[in-house]
Amino acid sequence: MESTSWGRALVWSLIAAAFIGPGTVATATRAGAEGGYAYLPVVVLAALAGYVFMEMAARITLVSGRRLGDLLSVRGKWLPTLLFAAVFFGCMAYQAGNLVGALGGLQLLFPLGRWGVLLIGGFVFALLWKGSTQLIGRMMAYIVAVMGVLFIVAAAQIAWPGVYPDRPLAPVRTDVLLGLLGTTIVPYNFFLAAGLGSDGRLGDMRRGLMLSFGVGLLVTASIVVVGVTASGFVSFENLAVSLEAFLGEYGRLVLGMGLFAAGFSSATTAPLAAAMAGRELLASGDKSWRSAGSAFRATWFVVMLIGLLVAVLRLDIIGVILAAQVINGLLLPFIAAAVFYLANRRDLLGDRTNRWWQNLIGLAVLGLLFYKTGEFLFNLFLTLR
Repeated sequence: MESTSWGRALVWSLIAAAFIGPGTVATATRAGAEGGYAYLPVVVLAALAGYVFMEMAARITLVSGRRLGDLLSVRGKWLPTLLFAAVFFGCMAYQAGNLVGALGGLQLLFPLGRWGVLLIGGFVFALLWKGSTQLIGRMMAYIVAVMGVLFIVAAAQIAWPGVYPDRPLAPVRTDVLLGLLGTTIVPYNFFLAAGLGSDGRLGDMRRGLMLSFGVGLLVTASIVVVGVTASGFVSFENLAVSLEAFLGEYGRLVLGMGLFAAGFSSATTAPLAAAMAGRELLASGDKSWRSAGSAFRATWFVVMLIGLLVAVLRLDIIGVILAAQVINGLLLPFIAAAVFYLANRRDLLGDRTNRWWQNLIGLAVLGLLFYKTGEFLFNLFLTLR
């Protein structure tokens, strides 16, 4: 196999960079603190499901040569417009958390004030303005690799016989299980994958996604193990203190650098994903949605600007973030179902439709997503009565 094919596949590290953010660090840490090793099979399931659905989204655009927006707008423009609005709103709400998470990682190591977020934002802006997904993909690959090494080494030390905390752990909880699944399969990643899959080759795409989700699996599983050191996840400072008790100063370094890497990578990919979602859903041949086009740049710029303002001014956006999570969480099963349907259309993909095992995994994940969405809506209905 040519080494250059792996080089081309590196751009898919954007997917791992997108889903391994401060939210994933917090969710995986909570899982480790509450259930320890019991959550590792869930992490494997989430990574496998993520790979299957992102491969579908990328294969659809790569094989058909058509954008997801064109395929979804058969019955009118309202659906692509609604999906873009939800993705844009979600990315905008999460961006502040990404930037604050990156700053929080540095603050565990250095005495930085809140204005340090502007420096982080400046680096993100410079990367996005360059407009090269190849460059951003390679940069994210290096950052995720460093983050991975730090967490994996820490997890290996913690899991060593005699070091692993000997205390009772709670059984697997449904909400934490869904949290791990939700941080791996996020709505905007469907459009990021579809956008990255608009050119290139199937082999490069699949190798890239395997690499991306393989690394994501190792990093998330390692964070779960690291979380075992905390008797309860209250804050990252609390976790840093617990890690120092097990690993010495290396424990704080792992968490500080790991949290910064997670925040910085997601702060770069969230605005990019919003812009690529716009291109996939709204472009229809409009040149302004090209990487250096006005609509593309305006989209990621607004996401960046709002995120920076919220982070610098310390605005209370918990309600906004929760609303974004609810909206995106409710949309996730429907986006996944649409992609699943398109990936089985023989008139669109010919002999490149889903294999039996992809349909098996896809149906199982869809069943779980729709079940939990129905449960949420039912509980919401009871609450509002």
